Amino acid sequence: MYRIEMDGKEENFSCDGGDSLLRAGLRAGKGLPYECSTGSCGTCKFQLLEGKTENLWPDAPGVTARDKKKDRRLACQNRPLSDCKIKMRLDPAATPHVVPRRQTVRLVESRALTHDMQEFRFASETPADFLPGQYTLFDLPGVTGSRAYSMANYPDEKGMIMLNVRVASP
Repeated sequence: MYRIEMDGKEENFSCDGGDSLLRAGLRAGKGLPYECSTGSCGTCKFQLLEGKTENLWPDAPGVTARDKKKDRRLACQNRPLSDCKIKMRLDPAATPHVVPRRQTVRLVESRALTHDMQEFRFASETPADFLPGQYTLFDLPGVTGSRAYSMANYPDEKGMIMLNVRVASP
C-alpha cells in the first residue's frame, strides 16, 4: 500500500500498487475529476512531483504531445510503484456520492434483446449501490484494460447488475 500525497492539500490517500491513482482516490472519497476512467478524455491529468508510477497506456488519447512534454499523466492510467506526491486539481462536484468499490461478480444470465443487443445479468455478494447514469468498469480475462458499461437497472439490494451491450458485427 502506497501513500499518495496531494501537493498543497490535506487530501492524502492510500493506493494499492495494483490500483490506479484515480480509482484509489475515488474509493477514498476524494473529488478527483474524471469522465471516462479509461484514458480517452484527459480530465484526470496530474503531474508527478515525487515517486514513481507505471503508465498503463503511454499512448492514451487523453494525453497530448504538449502534456507529455510537461510530464502530465492520467490518474486513470497510472498506478504507483512507490509513495508519491502529485499535483492535481480537485473538484468538490467530483466527490463520489456512492464510493466505488472493487468486487467480483458472476454472470447469471445472458439473453438476446435484438439482433445486435445482448442483456447480461451479474450477481454480486453485496448490494448494487449506484446512481442513475453511473457505470461499472469490468476487468475481463483475456482483455487488456478495463471496459466501462452503464447499468441498465435500478440499484438493487440483492446485488443484481444488468448491462445491455451492443454486439459487434462478426
